[in-house]
Amino acid sequence: MDYFKYTNVMREKLGREGLSLEDMEGIGDMAYRRIMEKYDREELGFMEVIYRDIGEYSLNHRYREFKYILVIGMGGSILGTQAIYEGVKGIYANELNEKKVFFLDNSDPELLYSILRIVDLKETLVFVVSKSGNTVETLANFFILKEMMEKKGCGKDNIVIISSGGVLKEIGEREDYQIFEIPENVVGRFSVLSSVGLVPLSAMGVDIERLISGARDMDKICRRDDLFKNPALMNALIHHLFLNRGKSISVLMPYMERLYRFSMWYRQLWAESLGKDGKGQTPVAALGAKDQHSQLQLYLDGPRDKIITFIRVKRFRGDFNIRYRGHYLEDHTLSQLINLQQLGTERALTARGVPNLSIVLKDLDEYTLGKLIYMYEMTTAFMGEMLGVNAFDQPAVEEGKRITRELLEGRAKGEEVLEEYVIKI
Repeated sequence: MDYFKYTNVMREKLGREGLSLEDMEGIGDMAYRRIMEKYDREELGFMEVIYRDIGEYSLNHRYREFKYILVIGMGGSILGTQAIYEGVKGIYANELNEKKVFFLDNSDPELLYSILRIVDLKETLVFVVSKSGNTVETLANFFILKEMMEKKGCGKDNIVIISSGGVLKEIGEREDYQIFEIPENVVGRFSVLSSVGLVPLSAMGVDIERLISGARDMDKICRRDDLFKNPALMNALIHHLFLNRGKSISVLMPYMERLYRFSMWYRQLWAESLGKDGKGQTPVAALGAKDQHSQLQLYLDGPRDKIITFIRVKRFRGDFNIRYRGHYLEDHTLSQLINLQQLGTERALTARGVPNLSIVLKDLDEYTLGKLIYMYEMTTAFMGEMLGVNAFDQPAVEEGKRITRELLEGRAKGEEVLEEYVIKI
């Protein structure tokens, strides 16, 4: 059984630092009602898109023949896809599988240079993903690759466009590339369960039907109006209450390597959705058990400004017995060790009065990832209503994009260095 545990935020465990049932009364009702009203007005596309026909995301058989897959995108256009791919296939999938998958999500030239040293462009299927069709990093990488592919004689089948407009869609229509639309009411960081993620994931061998099945089952759970039967609403409420008590940092700490990229996806979702109007909560991605040795000292003995969520998986794909006569590790397995490390960390934090939550999964596959992703999308939506911010825009980000464009077009001055405030190194 999969479950969401909030025992270690309650007064019975944390003492006066904890929450009481009275603290929880009423707040969730308003957030729940507002989200459902927005859904009824067809404003929340991420809730609707999971009920679309899976057949919409199909590629023809030609696309299965490519040896390499390259996804180009930024932020919400790529992070979720990578999180699901690594969550399903593992972090060393390229070393183990015949089909190699790469993600190009930065304008760092060395990243593109490194990928080009590995792939054969004629054997590469490129997905270019940008809802606006004008994302500057995505376009820059695509323009470079497009020119190189044309020189090598690659055909139109090498490129698939996932976009709703802008320069990218114009190129796709002109060059007759296959194009997949992104629904207008689906925001980028909430878009992984739309064409943004499902089209490339289907080409990577991920079972998108199982993924969507998990999301749909979680949607049924998240539509319950009872706070105590709705994990997303409860999760949002707990984070909101502790934010009001000075817990301005939210740590997500899975105890499985395959889930670390999910933490990175969560980091963007939580930060970009909620960090507005002087409000928000800083998300931190951590990984157990390794970050017990790099972060736990701070969590236990540093500022009391954190709420921590653990994710634990009961069943691993492989396991190993530990044998060394006379040592307390004798006759334990690695899976027992890592899960007991999580439990030990949880108990140590609780004893120090640090609020913590746990999500426990039977195993990790497409179905459970679909549930997990959708639960956090709903958690973020509910949290936005509790904070009184629009969780589905990002006005501050646009300012940086505007300045970058002015610099590129020569309409703004480059870096100014005042020598009196520079230290040579």
